[in-house]
Amino acid sequence: MITEEKNANSRILLKRLKQTLSEQGEAQARLNEIVKLIASSMKSEVCSIYLRKNDDVMELYATEGLLTTAVHYSQLEIGQGLVGRIAASAEPIKTSNVNQAKGFRYLPETGEEKYKSFLGVPIQRLGKMLGVLVIQNLLERDYSDDEVYGLEIVAMVIAEMAELGVFTGSDDKYKLSQEKKTAFSTIGLIGKEGVALGTTVLLEPQIKITDPVADNPVREKAKLSVALTRLKKELSYSTSKKYLRQKGEFLEILETHKLLIEDKSWLNRMEASIDNGLSATVAVEKEQTATKARITRVKNHYFRERLYEFYEISNTLLKILTKQKSKLNLDKIDCPILIARNISPLELISMREHLNGIILEEGSVGSHTTIVCRALNIPLIIQAKSITENTSYKDTVILDGDQGIVHIRPEEEIIRAYTSKLAMRNKAQESFLALRKLNAVSIDGIKISLMINAGLMENLPSLAESGAEGIGLYRTELQFLVSNKVPKRAQQAQIYSKVLDSAQGLPVFFRTLDIGSDKVLPSITPEIEPNPALGWRAIRLSLEKSSVLKMQAQALIRGANGRKLNIVIPLVTKPSEFDKAKSIILTEIAKEERHKRPIPRIIKVGTMLEVPSLAFAPNSFFRSVDFIMVGGNDLKQFFFAADRENEKVRRRYDVLSTSFLSFLTLILEKCEKFNIPLSFCGEDAGKPIEALVLSAIGFKTLSMQPDCIGPIKALLRSVSLSEVRSLINKCMKENTETVRPKITNYLASINK
Repeated sequence: MITEEKNANSRILLKRLKQTLSEQGEAQARLNEIVKLIASSMKSEVCSIYLRKNDDVMELYATEGLLTTAVHYSQLEIGQGLVGRIAASAEPIKTSNVNQAKGFRYLPETGEEKYKSFLGVPIQRLGKMLGVLVIQNLLERDYSDDEVYGLEIVAMVIAEMAELGVFTGSDDKYKLSQEKKTAFSTIGLIGKEGVALGTTVLLEPQIKITDPVADNPVREKAKLSVALTRLKKELSYSTSKKYLRQKGEFLEILETHKLLIEDKSWLNRMEASIDNGLSATVAVEKEQTATKARITRVKNHYFRERLYEFYEISNTLLKILTKQKSKLNLDKIDCPILIARNISPLELISMREHLNGIILEEGSVGSHTTIVCRALNIPLIIQAKSITENTSYKDTVILDGDQGIVHIRPEEEIIRAYTSKLAMRNKAQESFLALRKLNAVSIDGIKISLMINAGLMENLPSLAESGAEGIGLYRTELQFLVSNKVPKRAQQAQIYSKVLDSAQGLPVFFRTLDIGSDKVLPSITPEIEPNPALGWRAIRLSLEKSSVLKMQAQALIRGANGRKLNIVIPLVTKPSEFDKAKSIILTEIAKEERHKRPIPRIIKVGTMLEVPSLAFAPNSFFRSVDFIMVGGNDLKQFFFAADRENEKVRRRYDVLSTSFLSFLTLILEKCEKFNIPLSFCGEDAGKPIEALVLSAIGFKTLSMQPDCIGPIKALLRSVSLSEVRSLINKCMKENTETVRPKITNYLASINK
């Protein structure tokens, strides 16, 4: 246990160190004075500071005891010698006899051959390796754990002051070396396609600490105690919220955080740092820095997650202590690309205007954030392994959302390649704009109607810009998901009215709320379900919570204000579900009419066909429905029994397989028989080959993301759909598993 006398000595050293660092003068003079102070305090003949010169080299910047001619001359590569090993591992090394220490390398120019014992600790801050602090003695000395800890405290202060720029002198030679990391690349999953070249912005920017040293431990411990109490209250408030009580995974994380805060060893280490002279803020950050270093070394996923939780708790605690809020200043950064472990739709919406792309370490293809990114046309890569620990603020970054690849600090050759790729894309986009007012008509005269998917007010300008023929799917739940509370009926009506205004007479298809266990609204307590996609969601939930459907129906009717209104019911599995939903809508129209309010001049109620069973419904169902919209995303996963959230199976089965196309043909024939308007929406509608095949087998309307309209229109205008249909029929007769190879070869042949 560190005695009070040692604590007092440590505080005296830090106080003297702070005074030295705050004095005016050249950087080298400060460094020289620092090593003298430390050597005297630690009763060592030698004290040296090695700073990181670049990615690979640690350079001797100051010494007391070694030959001064070695300063700015002696260097060790990362991993080389004891100093290099400390820099590589971010852990202390001590030995009573350096000649017997593993990896010791003698530097003759320093005159260190006479010194036996060695103790070195890393100078680091939040994963950034700045240098190594070393003490040496002539005689063999078994450095105690207290001495190791004390030197770590000093190294922490040096790191903090370095970040404040106190080592910057008038001569660039003596500036504290900034860590220049090497290029880093990783692969993730594609959340939203697109390519972006820009500058990294961290969702949790580094908190600035202006005073790392404190001479009143009692006061600093009191500050820490107050901050911990507030943090506990915030977590208790969050876990008490009604709509989170049954949100298993998220609630579990909050409860885990509450337990971690009660960890006595964590608190004891911070209080020990305060006793040694650190301020409460730096005591917390010292733990955070140690945690960050451990994260890079731990391979076990479970333990890494627990370490991340400690890291995030420490960050929240620092914000409380410093009263600092995250200010990203995105408008001041050139082409900002956000890097984070995860981000909520609400946070995303608040910064949408400035973001060029997002890279997440977590996330899923069906998450709210992914859905919003698609709606806002923001390139997104999710599950990008180790991205947060390998990225610094304002790094150059390339986000390749087409391939799911991220390049951090890329080589010039890669930057040139992507700059060229972006230039070609921009040129292609100009050619697509030229087609904006033209119809998507194939060479053999078949017209395909191309519409956009939307769900936010930000999508509406894309309708005119893309040349789309309407909004084929308006996801009404998106406006709910990005709001703190459920929009009231009048607010909803205003939104729907603006959507119809923007459409300027073009058709708009409003889908009623597709919410449930996987999309939680504050006003609805979610069910805990093992597979939410197959559970209590969409129309199943809306019929149980009929007041929600009634209110939305009223808002849609009032928003239409006498205009034509198309309403789509999601996830209908059996005819009675559609009948009940349609009855509720028609009842609300009758109520509005009785109150002498405007009602839609035409009302059409249709359904999403996402569940295979609905294709085999009785003929009476097809006679009652006004239109059908094939929801490709859900239909595909249900047809192939392949969860689209599971990367191992989601790409295993091809939407262009002859079995799936045969099923779609059955739906087409059924709708043709009953003269039912039919469309296809989903991510496959926006992929060139898939859109071509869907058009060839008979879909006359496709609904997709706005940025897909141009490429799809250009392709459809360059091919004969009759020829494509002949190739598909040939594949069917030959029992080919998928038509993709044949269609790909066909496109290659016509583009020669």
